[in-house]
Amino acid sequence: KPKLRFVGMGIMGVPMALNLLKAGYDVTVWNRSPEKCAPVVAEGGKAAKSAKDVVGVCDITFGMLSDPDAAEAVALGEDGIV
Repeated sequence: KPKLRFVGMGIMGVPMALNLLKAGYDVTVWNRSPEKCAPVVAEGGKAAKSAKDVVGVCDITFGMLSDPDAAEAVALGEDGIV
């Protein structure tokens, strides 16, 4: 199975990541507010230290961010995806 990574642990990201964990996938998550990763980590997921760390070790990355400004900051900001 591919290694899956999620950037953004909000109302969509957490349930999606949890469902994929239950299906047996290796899931790593990251959020600008690290405490939001706790529900996924509690169920066996891993937490990355930065958005950049997420894409460095994944096969597929999902972005579940609140708006275009958040997406741009996570992609292009310090330790961003790009």
